Amino acid sequence: MSTAVTPPQAPEQTGRQTGELVMAVLLGALGVYLLVDAGAIAVPGSSNTVGPRFFPYAVGALTLVTGVGLAFRVLRGDRGPADDSEDVDPDAPTDWRAVAVIAVAFLAHALLINVIGWPLAVALMFAAVSWALGAVGVVRPFLIGLTLGCVAWIVFVKALNVALPGGTVLEFLTGWF
Repeated sequence: MSTAVTPPQAPEQTGRQTGELVMAVLLGALGVYLLVDAGAIAVPGSSNTVGPRFFPYAVGALTLVTGVGLAFRVLRGDRGPADDSEDVDPDAPTDWRAVAVIAVAFLAHALLINVIGWPLAVALMFAAVSWALGAVGVVRPFLIGLTLGCVAWIVFVKALNVALPGGTVLEFLTGWF
């Protein structure tokens, strides 16, 4: 007499199917929105090649096709893989202090950009978010954020001609570029 051991069956996860269907619908709606909105782009009369509507139409169509394809696969019964991570405890409570610090850091960043300049506002936000997520001290994250903020500011403002407020000091120091 032999006893066969059958592996336990995974329970049906209807919540995941609902979430995947919602994602498919949102992708489809975004694709439709992009296609409709691309039609409102003004085309110059002298445009006889690929015009300004081509890429928005392409992105909208690909987004819509992705949403329809995802919906088809979900309704057919396909499921995405479960999220597995060694560092995530799904039973751990939310750290509301960290959420609050990060929210305040983003709000302060938005309010300080025009006052103290983009690089310094980024550095302060980077330091606050790093501290909220467990960094020891704020000096090192502040210096890293300041360095990255200045490099990004120089690339965007001086190389790409994108207007980002740099603050009085940074604009004075880089005025010779």
